[in-house]
Amino acid sequence: MLLGFINTRSILRLLFGLMAFFCCFKLSADNGRKIDSLYTIIKTSKSDTIKINAQLKIANLLMQEDTIKGMHEIKKVVYALNSVSNNAFIFRSYDKAGRICNANAMLQKAREFWNTGLALTKKEKNIEYQAVFYCRIANLLQSEDFSKQSIAYFDSALTVAKTGDEKLLSDILMKKGRAHYDIGDYKVAMDHYIQAQRLFEKNKWETVEYGHLLHFIGSVFKQQNFYDKALDYYEKELKLSRDIKNKALEAEALYLCASMYGTKGDLDKELIYLNNAIELFKEQKNFRMLGLMYSNLSANHSDRKNYKEAIASCERALDIFKEIGEDESSAATLRNLGDLYSKTGNPKKALEYFKKAMEAALKVETKQLLNKSEITQSMAFAYSDLGDYKSAFNLLLEHRSLSDSLSNASNVEYLHTLEKQYDTEKKEKEIALQKVELDKSNAIVKQQATQRNALIIGCILVLIIAGISIVAFINKRKTSRLLSKQVGEINYQNAVIKEKNKDITDSIQYAKRLQEAVFPETDLLNTFFAESFVLFRPKDIVSGDFYWFEKVADKTIIVVGDCTGHGVPGAFMSILGHNLLNQIILEEGVTAPGKILNILDKRVTSALNKRDSKEANNDGMDMVICVIDKAQNKLAYAGANRPLVIRRNNELIELKPNKHAIGGIQDSTCKLFMQEEIDIKQADVLYMFSDGYYDQFGGPKGKKFKYKQLTGHILAMATKPLEEQKKILADAIITWQGNLEQVDDICVIGVKI
Repeated sequence: MLLGFINTRSILRLLFGLMAFFCCFKLSADNGRKIDSLYTIIKTSKSDTIKINAQLKIANLLMQEDTIKGMHEIKKVVYALNSVSNNAFIFRSYDKAGRICNANAMLQKAREFWNTGLALTKKEKNIEYQAVFYCRIANLLQSEDFSKQSIAYFDSALTVAKTGDEKLLSDILMKKGRAHYDIGDYKVAMDHYIQAQRLFEKNKWETVEYGHLLHFIGSVFKQQNFYDKALDYYEKELKLSRDIKNKALEAEALYLCASMYGTKGDLDKELIYLNNAIELFKEQKNFRMLGLMYSNLSANHSDRKNYKEAIASCERALDIFKEIGEDESSAATLRNLGDLYSKTGNPKKALEYFKKAMEAALKVETKQLLNKSEITQSMAFAYSDLGDYKSAFNLLLEHRSLSDSLSNASNVEYLHTLEKQYDTEKKEKEIALQKVELDKSNAIVKQQATQRNALIIGCILVLIIAGISIVAFINKRKTSRLLSKQVGEINYQNAVIKEKNKDITDSIQYAKRLQEAVFPETDLLNTFFAESFVLFRPKDIVSGDFYWFEKVADKTIIVVGDCTGHGVPGAFMSILGHNLLNQIILEEGVTAPGKILNILDKRVTSALNKRDSKEANNDGMDMVICVIDKAQNKLAYAGANRPLVIRRNNELIELKPNKHAIGGIQDSTCKLFMQEEIDIKQADVLYMFSDGYYDQFGGPKGKKFKYKQLTGHILAMATKPLEEQKKILADAIITWQGNLEQVDDICVIGVKI
């Protein structure tokens, strides 16, 4: 039944969505109750250490939903530690604060807390906790693929841990060994693994960690081509996993054993182990490993020449990798599909998959040249099967320049085969030409002298043409070599550009996480209203659109802002707007929407046009602000170029904005933002939005979506729940956009009174 599940992408998406929904729902409810009880402990306890422990637990719970609130609680902990004299407790608190940040992807903050803890342990000469902090920092570096840089921290951890806790020592030895393995230093890696193994056997620790250690040792033997030794350690890991009844470890060991049996050529045992591993990975819903297992199962079927089953397994693996966004694994699987179609005598179909594999490989920065080299080689064989030896030969030359691995026997033999085929074709042509010439000579003998003279003249002309052809061929070869050199230089420059683009994209992705941390959690709206939704689609990773909402006393304030520009400049503006709203509303207590916009206008203008600026800055933002008093059934609205739409029953009420923006170089004496107050009713639905939605180009004629079409959708979906309305609006704009580029950030908020 699960096999059908995997093949059906829509069901797979549904499962992921349901899992996320139920996890978030349960997390929010449980966290609320826990936080309340922890605050009670803080209020009633007289012990500083109990209060700090409770504060750390609150920070951990809040961090899962709001990183800013979580960090606020951690700052309280750091302040409270100044009054604690127990050094061990202080070290544990800094360690816990770092682990909370690390678990929530705030890696820089995690390292800051661990560095502070490390400095304190050095000052107090506490060796045990020094080892812990060194190890924490090393683990963080290793998790971010900085294995070489992590080794120095592991060395420091080992130096101070050798006289302390053997459990910690074994953990450091394992992880330091893994760091050396990652950089290809197998000898040093094995030395650390063996030291760790002695500690495990001495203390009789039969744990999951010991299973991973057996895996690591086996992998070193595998890299050195000692397959029997590698298999021995993988089998030991399998036995241990069953002894301690750990299914995850058992699935890992089965996969490793299957791989080793396949390498040794025992296809029957490989198949048994693979099928067992597949069942366990299904139970754990580990889809990435499940995809790898189907890929390996395809190889097993291929080795048995059961190509139909091999292709089916490969396609199943491909479905899974595409669903979970595994581009690198998708590229390898597409290449395997191409190889299978080549083996079944369908080189044309094979080339289709090789081209798709190349597209997928180029999306992945790691191992890109290696993947491209392997795919290029497979394409060469496919062109050879089609009889296109010229393309095959050129692709093999490209493969050689990419990987410098054409010296292996199979490739050299294949290259010689192509050259022989070229020689054979040339000889056949020469023989045919000689036969024609012989026939002509026999005819010439029988003809008159004048005809013989004409033939001699014709031969001379043929020799002249042949000479010209040879010269042209030599020039063409020189041009080809020059072109090849230029292509190599271009490829190098492309690689440099891609690396720079990756650095820039990584920075912007990190900026996105920071921007998301500043914005309020969208689920917070559901605590204020019966129903709500937030449709938020940045154009370029980070957004110039932003939203802000908060409950102040008995009023709920909602803001949608649309800053000048998008991408990084727009994101800077959105952070400025967000912070100024916090200042005006939360710190200064201003809740009248018109007054908020007037104050915000002056502060944005001041921030962007400093007195020493050489040029006035025309950047600013459009905005809609709603202040809702549900107790009085009143709504106060003010807008800067952004309207408010209210759906009441089957009609729309539109509140018009002031026709000027916040900020810019407009004369502030001419700008005044007025507010409008109206009565609201139960079941009224408020819609606030930036202009990005209805300015999107698309449709059959490539025109704008337009404001009128948006309000038409709002009326048409009046009977739908708001969460479904969000999906309808999202699907509508995606369908309208089609293959065109998104022109601006999109933000639409709907709330039901």
